[in-house]
Amino acid sequence: MRKVLIFIIAALWGVVPRVSAQDKELMTDYQSQLQSVFEEVYNAPTDNQRYHANETAMQLFMEALAEENSIRWQWDFSDRVSVLTSDDKKFRIITWPVVNDGGEYECFGFVQALNEKTDKYDVYVLNDKSGEIVNRQEAVLAPDNWFGAVYQELITTSHEGRTYYTLLGWNGVDYLTERKVIEPICFKSGGSQPQFGQNLFRKERNLRRVVLEYTNNAMVNLRYEEQTVRTVEHIRAKRKGGRSSGPAYSRTPSRRGKKGRGGSRRSRVKETAARTSSAMRERVSSGPTEKVTDKKMRMIIYDEVEPQIVGMEGLFQYYVPSGTELAYVFVDGKWEQRQGAQGRVTDKKLNKDFDKPIEKSAPSYQVIRE
Repeated sequence: MRKVLIFIIAALWGVVPRVSAQDKELMTDYQSQLQSVFEEVYNAPTDNQRYHANETAMQLFMEALAEENSIRWQWDFSDRVSVLTSDDKKFRIITWPVVNDGGEYECFGFVQALNEKTDKYDVYVLNDKSGEIVNRQEAVLAPDNWFGAVYQELITTSHEGRTYYTLLGWNGVDYLTERKVIEPICFKSGGSQPQFGQNLFRKERNLRRVVLEYTNNAMVNLRYEEQTVRTVEHIRAKRKGGRSSGPAYSRTPSRRGKKGRGGSRRSRVKETAARTSSAMRERVSSGPTEKVTDKKMRMIIYDEVEPQIVGMEGLFQYYVPSGTELAYVFVDGKWEQRQGAQGRVTDKKLNKDFDKPIEKSAPSYQVIRE
């Protein structure tokens, strides 16, 4: 029985795609060449040298990604090149920036995606056209008309059997501004061509991506993590019983004469006091109360940005964090915005009020300007 089990495991292992020794040697060689080329992409002193090295990198990547089972190769370029692979291995996206002498960023990359019809991975080159896209938060874009970014996180969510992918990215833009983006990505049914931008934002019908552009002197936070969502529900309590919660009082018919009039006045005083007491009890019992619930959820947390000077709307070099954090929570197949979010650290000793905010780290793919 043990021999049969070993034979079955060996047979199954033989059909699972993996990087063979020969493939490993080839991919290691590509890795080594690309690492050397990216040193020039980042450090060469002139535009011509940087862009020439980038063309070499593009060619090497095209050759490497065409190799069978290259989707399983673990690329390692430190912070120079972003390589993100979906949990289901349906696709991989590779992105990086090139900076020219004027401090302007241009992003490059590839999408390697499974074609279910051929059961092979197709490769798409990404062309950064972010400077030409007018309706950048509403446009649905193809690989050759891409809103360039270096993606730092790939989020996988699901609802009713469907899988959704959302990318969080960064772009240095130029010497005035930087940009962060929340970018849904999807694939045509059964095909492999990526589509950037998708209507995944609840109550925002025309929104296909969230773009945050701001002065390059600011630090804007964008991250995906588990935090506590606090929901405060205002509830108006209902009174029990009928219209009046106090005891019933009947008005005594007045009699003629001094005694009768006095008795009537006492009855009216009692009745007025009863109504007042009943109204007060009703006001207390029917007043608003708050139901507070805390629930841990994974969410996209980001800083709201706004112009620091009134009248500078649309001039993003004047945009800074407003001091308000917002969040998107994935609910029933949509990203739903939650107001008043607060990114909290997990260490209870640090989870307190500060004189100043905790300093945020710089983007991983930022090229330091001299």
